[in-house]
Amino acid sequence: MNASSGGAPKRATTSGVTFGSGGPVALLGYPTALDAILARAGAETLQSIAAASKGDPKQVMEELARRSLIRPTTTQGHIGDVLADKIVYDAQTTSGGSGGPLFNNEGKVIGINFAMVREFGGSNFAIPVAYGKSLLKP
Repeated sequence: MNASSGGAPKRATTSGVTFGSGGPVALLGYPTALDAILARAGAETLQSIAAASKGDPKQVMEELARRSLIRPTTTQGHIGDVLADKIVYDAQTTSGGSGGPLFNNEGKVIGINFAMVREFGGSNFAIPVAYGKSLLKP
């Protein structure tokens, strides 16, 4: 039974770390489109990049990298449910964020982001880190 149905919150242990539904999480990811990265820069910076790159997308990316403007985003949320093969959480994510680490409140990785439900911002999914490790074994 999970917290939303009135029972005790579900708890799980992965790689020696215990976590459960209702617990706080943080998600680390990178914006995946040029528009998303540019949206984080100020107007003066955008004008400077446009002048330096002359509108060439490759030069725009090189200029962004040179200025250290390609950097991760971090969002916070809570675990909604813990299932055997997935963790449901509500920290906001973006398209292309698969593979980003999901941290618990102790800073330990508990999951690997793999999906989001676009129509409902409260449901994103991660596989428990121990499950992910098992997929890497030959």
